[in-house]
Amino acid sequence: MSRKSSQTRSTHTGKTNLKEITNKLTKLQLNRTNSVRRYSAKNFSLENLVESIKTRQYKRIVVLAGAGISTPSGIPDFRTPGTGLYDNLQRYNIPYPEAIFELNYFHRNPKPFFHLAKELYPGRYLPNLIHYFIRYLHDENLLHRVYTQNIDGLERLAGIPAEKIVEAHGTFLTATCLRCRQKYECEEIRSLIFEDEIPKCSKTSRCSGVIKPDIVFFGEDLPRRFQLYLQDLPMSDCCIVMGTSLAVYPFADIVDSTSRSTARLLINRQLVGTFLSPRSFDLTMIGDLELNVKDLLKKLDVLDRVMVLMKEENFRLETTKKISIRQTSAKSSDRLKAAETFLQGQRRKFSTYASNRSETSTLISQPRSLFNESTKYIVEQRNNALLLQRRRSKSALPVLPMKITPIRRVSSSSSSSSSSSSADSLNSSLSDRELSPFAFKRSDGKKSQSFRHVKPLSKSKINGNPLLNATLRTAF
Repeated sequence: MSRKSSQTRSTHTGKTNLKEITNKLTKLQLNRTNSVRRYSAKNFSLENLVESIKTRQYKRIVVLAGAGISTPSGIPDFRTPGTGLYDNLQRYNIPYPEAIFELNYFHRNPKPFFHLAKELYPGRYLPNLIHYFIRYLHDENLLHRVYTQNIDGLERLAGIPAEKIVEAHGTFLTATCLRCRQKYECEEIRSLIFEDEIPKCSKTSRCSGVIKPDIVFFGEDLPRRFQLYLQDLPMSDCCIVMGTSLAVYPFADIVDSTSRSTARLLINRQLVGTFLSPRSFDLTMIGDLELNVKDLLKKLDVLDRVMVLMKEENFRLETTKKISIRQTSAKSSDRLKAAETFLQGQRRKFSTYASNRSETSTLISQPRSLFNESTKYIVEQRNNALLLQRRRSKSALPVLPMKITPIRRVSSSSSSSSSSSSADSLNSSLSDRELSPFAFKRSDGKKSQSFRHVKPLSKSKINGNPLLNATLRTAF
């Protein structure tokens, strides 16, 4: 009996101990769930979410943003019919709208992308109220991370730190050479893009590859930082989705990485993604995005505070932008002045060179201009006078070739008289034609001759060069 009673007692005490343990565990679980959320799925509403944000019950809010949050800043989104970016790309002469973000087409023709980059480049637009709503969540230490599809960098300009941002589709803030993989800042290639030029690599002498901004094209892998969603979204207690169509993967899949008990709020123009078949803690605000965010800030009682913050920050950004524009304009004006002074120096250099060249040309051409018709006539008259004087003085004349006659024995008296008479007759019988210069020409057939054949020049050659004529006539 004692043995049985002891067995029954032990079994009874074991059952009571199990019941106590289970009751304690259920109480702990209830307390833990109540600390995260005090509302059931049936009575969960937007007011409950707003109250949880006010009372700081949500401390790990994750925001998923698309191109729709930048449309109030003036940047068009991609897929809105009529006003979307893909409906207004016909001017770039691309085969289809998505080709402007395809890597293969970029390698063939990068000009359309850089024309679009000129419109979307950072610095042209300012953050709007939606960006400063995210800034408000960060200032209240409620924001855990922002996952954005935008490439404009407005989240950074709104004051959200870089460690809180995951730019899933890349950014314009940095760029990379496609050939040598050298890194560039956006300011280094800004001037080339705004001058409608394709930026080429200049950091290495042997490389001239195209510098592409670090934007994820179709067919490229997303940045490694994007993998943070594997731990951020399951641990989040609230997920706010704004301004996205959830049509681009893998970004569209990460919305479903949250747990079933996580509150999800969609602020968009239309229902998209898994919000078409909502979960128990899903909420939606359909309509104009900026108006819905204003309404949400009103319910949080911080609209005036966020508006003042936006005005102050945007004023600061505008002033810094104007200062940078002035500095760049001053630099460009300095470059223009330097270019003008250089051009003026070159003009002076070439003008002096041209003047020196003209002077040398006049000096070279001056002797040619001295021999005009009057000079030629004076030279002819002088040479004729010298020739006449030479005739009168009976100077020695060139020996003309004559036929060799047999030598006859003549007496000395007769020979002297005959020689003097023959010389007088020869001088008297010479004419101007016979006194003209002679050209000595060797005969073709015979290498050596006993005498030279004298051949007179033609009158046309002599008359064509009167100075030569006069000189030759003077010499002979």
